[in-house]
Amino acid sequence: MLEKLDIKDKKLIYDLDFNARMPLTQLARKIGVSKQVAKYRLESLQKKNIIQGFYADINSSKLGFEIYLVYFKFQNFNLKIEGEFINYISKNNFVGVNVSINGKWDFCVGIWAKNVVDFKKKYEKIMQKYEKYVKEKIVMIETGFYYFKPRRVLDKKDNSQIKMDEEISNYELDKIDKKILTELSNNCRISLVDLSGKIGLTPNGINQRIKILEKRGVILGYRVMINYSLLGFLHYRVFLHLEDLTSETKKKLIVFLGNMKEIISITETIGYCDFEFRAIFESIQEFYTLIGKINGEFPNIIKNYDSIIYHKFHQTLNYFPFD
Repeated sequence: MLEKLDIKDKKLIYDLDFNARMPLTQLARKIGVSKQVAKYRLESLQKKNIIQGFYADINSSKLGFEIYLVYFKFQNFNLKIEGEFINYISKNNFVGVNVSINGKWDFCVGIWAKNVVDFKKKYEKIMQKYEKYVKEKIVMIETGFYYFKPRRVLDKKDNSQIKMDEEISNYELDKIDKKILTELSNNCRISLVDLSGKIGLTPNGINQRIKILEKRGVILGYRVMINYSLLGFLHYRVFLHLEDLTSETKKKLIVFLGNMKEIISITETIGYCDFEFRAIFESIQEFYTLIGKINGEFPNIIKNYDSIIYHKFHQTLNYFPFD
């Protein structure tokens, strides 16, 4: 059932994204209500499944990992087998994205790996029983991304972004850092007191470590997992196949896409396509209107495009799916 949000609920979602650890008192001031009302509204959005979770956006490249996205088209794949497949891959701690989709592909799995050899080993582990159901697949490596607030929800122009566009490095984490990142990836609104109970370090000690991880660029931000379908939006991922792309044109394309309120992320990739972006629309017509604008602005580099629509995320995005 579609949910109609009032302006305060929309502001709550919008203001929390990128800063989902924001205290209730600060959130209440931002949306103009009491702390008790802010708490009630937040819990209500969670109960309605409009907010599916809160997660820390972890910079995988800082930790020496690459993100491999695998898109599948299945055959002879009934509901029973699909359920087993979803349940099995959800238990693997190197899988960060696990989502059913509609369109050219049926399913997407995101695997965090050190390199292509590590990816191959992990892929074979999760797919050895299910490869026989794969009719077709593609693999892409994310080389950079730009995330935007859900501007279309509030119908607001805002170019603030979270981005990852740097080379792979190897920031060393100790066991306590790993525990902190694991907990924040599962629920970044967890309190310092609760973190202290889980990890065995003082709240102040944990807070200092979190600040260091933020300063070093390991933690990029704190996000809200939004169920756009319940708000009446179609959640698209669009694959752009380009030609004659120069560094200057690439910059212009990123800026152009980033200025559109419908777009919630842009990803540079190696593999199936050159660029991807995710966007939310209230209708298919809005989707085609945006595609027309892109083709009109960049007529000489867009060879073609294709797209999928997200159907269901089977787990909240996990940006720390590591051992």
